[in-house]
Amino acid sequence: MNTLHRRFVRLTAAGLIAAAMAVSACAEGIVPVHAEVSAIQDSSKAIYFDGSFELELAPEVKEVLERGVPLNFNLEVEIFKNRWYWFDREFSKVTERIRLSYNPLTRQYRVSLGGMTQNFDNLDQAIFFMTTISKLYVAPYRDINPDDYEVRARFYLDTERLPKPFQVTLKKDDGWNLDSGWFDVTIVSTKE
Repeated sequence: MNTLHRRFVRLTAAGLIAAAMAVSACAEGIVPVHAEVSAIQDSSKAIYFDGSFELELAPEVKEVLERGVPLNFNLEVEIFKNRWYWFDREFSKVTERIRLSYNPLTRQYRVSLGGMTQNFDNLDQAIFFMTTISKLYVAPYRDINPDDYEVRARFYLDTERLPKPFQVTLKKDDGWNLDSGWFDVTIVSTKE
């Protein structure tokens, strides 16, 4: 191998390693542990999302939270019906907004999820509560054949809902890139 060829191979390998590190850094803060969609034919007759995530806040994010700035997270779930003759049709889309805040006077964390709020004494309890989603309503009941439908979800920090001064100085590489990215969800059809 000549010198030019070796240099090209090294640069290509370095580029691939850098790309792999960038991809792994994108989903560093939030990792999906379990996620499934269930079509339950009981008295409620609905399709629900169940999931759990691992979330780790960077020290910079914790500091901002403990100074009283609330963090707003979004959980998005989309269901598509596969069509061989045209683009896939969106069957349902739901966005659940989750707000994590800290009150320095009472030294308590508060999670607001839907219309419910809950206080916690420490951050770990609050994060566990907000990252364990159970029976999130997605759509009215329909028999879902896993071959005919695709489900994907995403859990992320909504940086656009931070105060404007933070949005201006925000750097994604400073721990603020809390995003699971879109991932596929298992479909389970059950009858209760």
